[in-house]
Amino acid sequence: MATPNSTVMPERQAAHLWERQARPAIESIVEPGRPVRGVISGTAGAGKTAVLAEIERLLIEQNRPHRFLDEAADVHAIPADAVLLVDDLHRVSPAQLAALLDRAEDLSASLVVASRPSAQHAELGRVRHALERSRPAIVLGTVSRSDVLTFLENSDRRAEIACVDEVLECTGGVSWLVAEALALHDPRDCAADRQHRAVRRAVEERVAHRLETIDPALRDEVVARCLSSAPHGDGSPHQEDLVAEGYAEGLLLRNGRPAPVVRSAVRSAMPTTRMGGIAASAVQTLALSAAGNEDAFADWVSGEADAAFGRSLVEQADRLLEREPARALELYAAALECGIGEAELTGRRAQAAWATGDLEAASSMLDDVSLLDGVRDGDRVADTSAAIWASRGMLRMSDAVYRSLPPVGAESCARATIAAVGVGDAASLGAPEAGHGLPSTLGVAMELLDRGLRESLRPDGAEAAVADLVRASEMYTASGSAAPVPELPAVIAAIVAIGVGELEIAQSSIDDALSGGQGGAIARTRLLLWKSWLAVQRARPVDARQALADAVKGDAVLSARDAMLAHAIRVAIARRYEDAAALDAIWVDARDSVLRTETDLYTLLPLTELVAAAARVDDTARVQPHFARALEIVERLGAPPVWAAHVHWSGIQQGILLNRPDDLKPHARVLVTASTHSAVAAVMAQAGRVWTATLAGSVDADAIEAAAHGLASAGLGWDGARLAGHGAGKSTDRRVSARLLSVARELHPNDGSRTPRSADTGAVAVQKKSDESGGIVLSERERDVARLVLQGKTYAEIGQTIFISPRTAEHHIAHIRRRLGATSRSDLVAKLRVVVEDATSSAESQGTPPGSP
Repeated sequence: MATPNSTVMPERQAAHLWERQARPAIESIVEPGRPVRGVISGTAGAGKTAVLAEIERLLIEQNRPHRFLDEAADVHAIPADAVLLVDDLHRVSPAQLAALLDRAEDLSASLVVASRPSAQHAELGRVRHALERSRPAIVLGTVSRSDVLTFLENSDRRAEIACVDEVLECTGGVSWLVAEALALHDPRDCAADRQHRAVRRAVEERVAHRLETIDPALRDEVVARCLSSAPHGDGSPHQEDLVAEGYAEGLLLRNGRPAPVVRSAVRSAMPTTRMGGIAASAVQTLALSAAGNEDAFADWVSGEADAAFGRSLVEQADRLLEREPARALELYAAALECGIGEAELTGRRAQAAWATGDLEAASSMLDDVSLLDGVRDGDRVADTSAAIWASRGMLRMSDAVYRSLPPVGAESCARATIAAVGVGDAASLGAPEAGHGLPSTLGVAMELLDRGLRESLRPDGAEAAVADLVRASEMYTASGSAAPVPELPAVIAAIVAIGVGELEIAQSSIDDALSGGQGGAIARTRLLLWKSWLAVQRARPVDARQALADAVKGDAVLSARDAMLAHAIRVAIARRYEDAAALDAIWVDARDSVLRTETDLYTLLPLTELVAAAARVDDTARVQPHFARALEIVERLGAPPVWAAHVHWSGIQQGILLNRPDDLKPHARVLVTASTHSAVAAVMAQAGRVWTATLAGSVDADAIEAAAHGLASAGLGWDGARLAGHGAGKSTDRRVSARLLSVARELHPNDGSRTPRSADTGAVAVQKKSDESGGIVLSERERDVARLVLQGKTYAEIGQTIFISPRTAEHHIAHIRRRLGATSRSDLVAKLRVVVEDATSSAESQGTPPGSP
């Protein structure tokens, strides 16, 4: 409360909030014995007239002559010692303005003027400049917390600090808005309305009223700035003048941004008042606002919103569809409310829902397609539907979608190829669809994917397929596409690489896809699952468990297809690293997953793990129909080695685990036939023969060791260890048993517990060499290739040594050259020496032989 002796404004003027900041300046202006001269500058409603009234009150107390300027007054006739008070200087006539300039330039004449800050008239500016030579202007417009608290104290009112801060936040501190909010604020309402919604709505009504009273051009500028926080307009002098006028009206802040309550007032009022007449540029600005995660765009969506706004929303949603599908889905829904036809948006909305992981919502939208007339985006509808069915583990239905709605574009044709090949229907494939116009990154990726899949079906096409599919995956990632696809290019590339025994290439394909965000957010879970699968196959159980945990963390619900893969990974880990009881327990959880999916080409590898586990736990009948379907698929494709070898190898494993030697024979025959074109099939065929002989009691240590190492070279180290273990168990010779157990231990996956001794001198030396090599660390297979290159071996000799084809050896060397940045063969050899010595020193410092698992 003010003390009785303090000078405060009368109660009738207490609505003005500038007491704290303006009082000293007011009293300075009317200092006795000096001419009364000053400028009061402020926005509309800031209290300029009230300041003049307070100056008049003080002049009356001092018995000093004064008068307010009216339209009829002759400025030159007013004595210099009489205080002339001018309100709204920006509104006076040119003749009076010229006379006021003469009076302002006379330092002995008393003159106080009040004006808005936006006036650009040169004469008006000269008047203010002349007066400001006597003393600084009193500038009104925004107020602070201390201003409001002083006002409340002087007017004997109360409000919580939180309420004051809320008022200042929503009004931007604009004085007239603050005054309106405080006049409407009642502390008794705060308990039920902590967010002051009622006060906000009331102030919004007053803002809307003011908008209706200003110049239309200024109103459109304010509206446009309320639609988006993004930069607006062209920055022309005309627009700068409009911004200045908006500030003068108390509707914009000095920087051109509207106060929050002005923004919300515009957005809540415009749909019912002027939506149909809003300029096209403002409509586009609003759509940009919606795309920029500003939720207030929903206030503009109503039955009266025009179609132009809806089309702008669709345009912005299309840009967000693959990058921010959830936001795109909101914008499409708003576009529907604006009158955009459902048939036009069905494909887009379904794709957005699919990309957010809401398969049921996407499916529901597509189920109504047949009920709509004139459905557009046929390729998009087919691609999304096919991806949904694939996620459900029903690729057969994906193929059926493309048959009922044949694709038109080359990219959709490539996706249709994925589905057709995936269900074993290569006979229906037509010629690859040629692209049109300039090639795009996505178009080239899908072309390579289509070609690689077709090559993988040829007996001698596996190596070419790997090259095409790896490049397809890289290009697909680079394209940034997150469009629906029955199977990710990285997964297809990895599976085919596994089929030729190149787990390193498979791993790099998945890792690169993860780091590049291939397929968008919805694809990350599947990529992580395949990363885990590969870690299991590469004898890295710690990495496998971590990737699996990353894939299933949170409350995300896995699709049927991903759930089946996750269960297969858990089974694989249990079978390799845990006891029989643990495997039995995990099998109980995993066994039903296979019932919820249909077998297709891209689920063969996890199925083979489940087939072996089922035999181990004596539950073969449960998976046998799916195994039969797997054999049927590869047979319909012509038993291409890259796809068929692992399926038939699982048949051999099943026969071994069930102790049914006769069951091995048909699978062995297929592998023998395929061995002509496949090093992996050849290794499997040889191992199958050795395993069969071992089970029959004939233990040939040399043959078992060679077969076990052959399996390891093809990415089947666990199976190689089991073969050596069986041989050790069957042998009656202690030395042979010890030898084969040593092989088994060598090939058995480690448990990831080995850690380097980072503090010893060896580690320091390794670090130094690593620095010299640029920190490049080669994979195990690449180090094997590097050592052979340093020995001077050719591509063919390298392939024969480590059971890969010459073309694959060439691929590895090219990849190494790129990673090391080698510019010539001599440069490559020099850098390889550093890297290989680095790896050797690291292994020796840890007490392990180089290349050990």
